[in-house]
Amino acid sequence: MEITVKDLKFTYSAKTKSLAFRALKGVSVNIGEGEIFGIIGKTGSGKSTFIQHLNGLIKVQKDAGSIVIGEYDLTDKKCDYRSLRAKIGMMFQYPEHQLFAETVEGDVAFALKNFAPELSDGEIESRVKDALALTGLNYDLIKNSSPFDLSGGQKRRVAIAGVIVAKPEILILDEPAAGLDPKGKREFLELLLRLHKDFVKTIIIVSHDMNLVAEYCTNAAVFADGKILSCGTPKEIFSDKSLIEESGLNVPLTAFLVEKLKEKGVLIDCDLTVDGFIDGVCRALNLKGE
Repeated sequence: MEITVKDLKFTYSAKTKSLAFRALKGVSVNIGEGEIFGIIGKTGSGKSTFIQHLNGLIKVQKDAGSIVIGEYDLTDKKCDYRSLRAKIGMMFQYPEHQLFAETVEGDVAFALKNFAPELSDGEIESRVKDALALTGLNYDLIKNSSPFDLSGGQKRRVAIAGVIVAKPEILILDEPAAGLDPKGKREFLELLLRLHKDFVKTIIIVSHDMNLVAEYCTNAAVFADGKILSCGTPKEIFSDKSLIEESGLNVPLTAFLVEKLKEKGVLIDCDLTVDGFIDGVCRALNLKGE
């Protein structure tokens, strides 16, 4: 499903002038099906307000722009949000804090019982088992355990399983690698790539980690003060010095190294992924990747 947002505005406490705060000031963006799309910007730039519009957690205010996701027009009063939310999974920062059920099986099955009540108990069990397996957990060993008795890493995996069990077409993640050590971060991002290959057609990642954005995102939007300053590939965004200064962003390590090498007279042409940077250095030094 393609996502088309046009001139989206949003004001908190709009009916109380003294408390009103404009969080979005005319956001327009197109996110194509199949993308891994980054949402970046400093705290308070409007990122979280924006993504909460995408599955109707925040409704589009009257005369405040439009959002169309596939067949769903979110400005239409008849929009089927229940059906939409079955196709859009959302995982907030520290998703393990969202666990609530008495057992792991109950927690993971919750979304299915809400979005797919027509499924039999056997079908739900099979889907829960598959979702846990995708995250590296053994259903038989963990299904009756309390999610609150698990390790931190296991809790996060259970929380992820509870989102992907419905097999969403679009997955939205807010700071997905927050709190993870380097090994855990790598494993989680590898999981995202497997999901993207298998059934999650589009992934949207909100992140302050510019290395993550450069390595995994096909395109990204830079938010600042409720607006999008720029939208493009990581290479286009992180190569724009004035944009980086205006938005107050850091740059990924690869972009930093490209700039430092340029100051030394070594020009590196790469997409800012680690592999792309290494290949670019090899070409610049006539090593041909050997």
